[in-house]
Amino acid sequence: MSCLLVSGGSLHPVVQITGNFQAETPLSARAREALGDALDQGWSDPSKLSHFSAKARILKESAIAAMAEILELRPDEINILGEPGLGHYYSIMGLLRPGQQFLYSRVDRKEVIAIARSHRHTLELQVAPSGLIDFQALDRYSQGHGVLALQAANGETGVVQDLNTAIARAGNLQIALDFSSAGTRIPLPSKWDCAFFDARAWQGPAGVGILAISESSEWVNPLPHIGKTRTPQSASLPLTIAAAVALEEWKEEERTESMALRQRTQELRSHITSRIDNCEVAGSLENSLPHISSFSFLYVEGEELLRRLELQGFAVDSGSACTAEDLQPSHVLAAMGVLTHGNIRITLHRGVTPAQVRVLAEAIETAVADLRAK
Repeated sequence: MSCLLVSGGSLHPVVQITGNFQAETPLSARAREALGDALDQGWSDPSKLSHFSAKARILKESAIAAMAEILELRPDEINILGEPGLGHYYSIMGLLRPGQQFLYSRVDRKEVIAIARSHRHTLELQVAPSGLIDFQALDRYSQGHGVLALQAANGETGVVQDLNTAIARAGNLQIALDFSSAGTRIPLPSKWDCAFFDARAWQGPAGVGILAISESSEWVNPLPHIGKTRTPQSASLPLTIAAAVALEEWKEEERTESMALRQRTQELRSHITSRIDNCEVAGSLENSLPHISSFSFLYVEGEELLRRLELQGFAVDSGSACTAEDLQPSHVLAAMGVLTHGNIRITLHRGVTPAQVRVLAEAIETAVADLRAK
């Protein structure tokens, strides 16, 4: 597949940030180059009639067509969101009607849980210690009308859900899929009504979400609007083009890179669990995304561990708090019954080497020992 707006056809190597083991990652090389070109060529409003607008419209259509092919969607099913934080709201509330049942799980994202708290008829699905959702309760509601919020993979633990089992039990329920962490690593199931993607899942830019609406769904724009537009037409065209290029590059390398990342993650987990006592890992790697690990250490404060690693040049995330502003235990870890304090979350990015993983593991081992010795 040809790449969009990559001049010269050359691929410059991505600058590897050795100490970056947070979820965030810089744009891929081709996406950065495409973004620069798009800022020069795609600045005009595609909806207008000028020559520059016509050029911008072609660029937008090409970007959407490229993403549709890789995500196995139709171009007319794709809606670009410049406000990815509203992706779950658009997906769920566009399907959910007053009086209908809304079903979600204890490990869903906080945006989904917030929707549940604002709705009258809800059912929270329980979660096993493995992180897998218990879908048996769906049998009681499968013949009714409502919406099931279905997470493909958890962004905090990496645990992948059994989408086919859930959909088979869901019956008449409409399906609002959350692919914001899964990206292209998990294929779309045979039945779905809405699916939300975040470009950051494939090393694309922040500020670009994709709301896929199935042709057969009964989705209705949940926000006040005029005309037939499904979403606000406020998404940045240059960022949209960069997201499409990043997705193309990601897909080209997905198979080999995923295998390498899974091996590196196994090495990391093995090192830490074999050398550090009183350590819990959330979820089994066999049933998880290949690049995410969540560790909890007894007798250690997660924030202190994060800061100790930061001083050594390693940036990691902490699941000990849902957000930096709300220092409460992670609802995901609590739902799984995993130790909620002393937690760090590590994301391995493409190109990470065994040596880098080993140095990180040794730094964690040392930091945990020092903090416990206090």
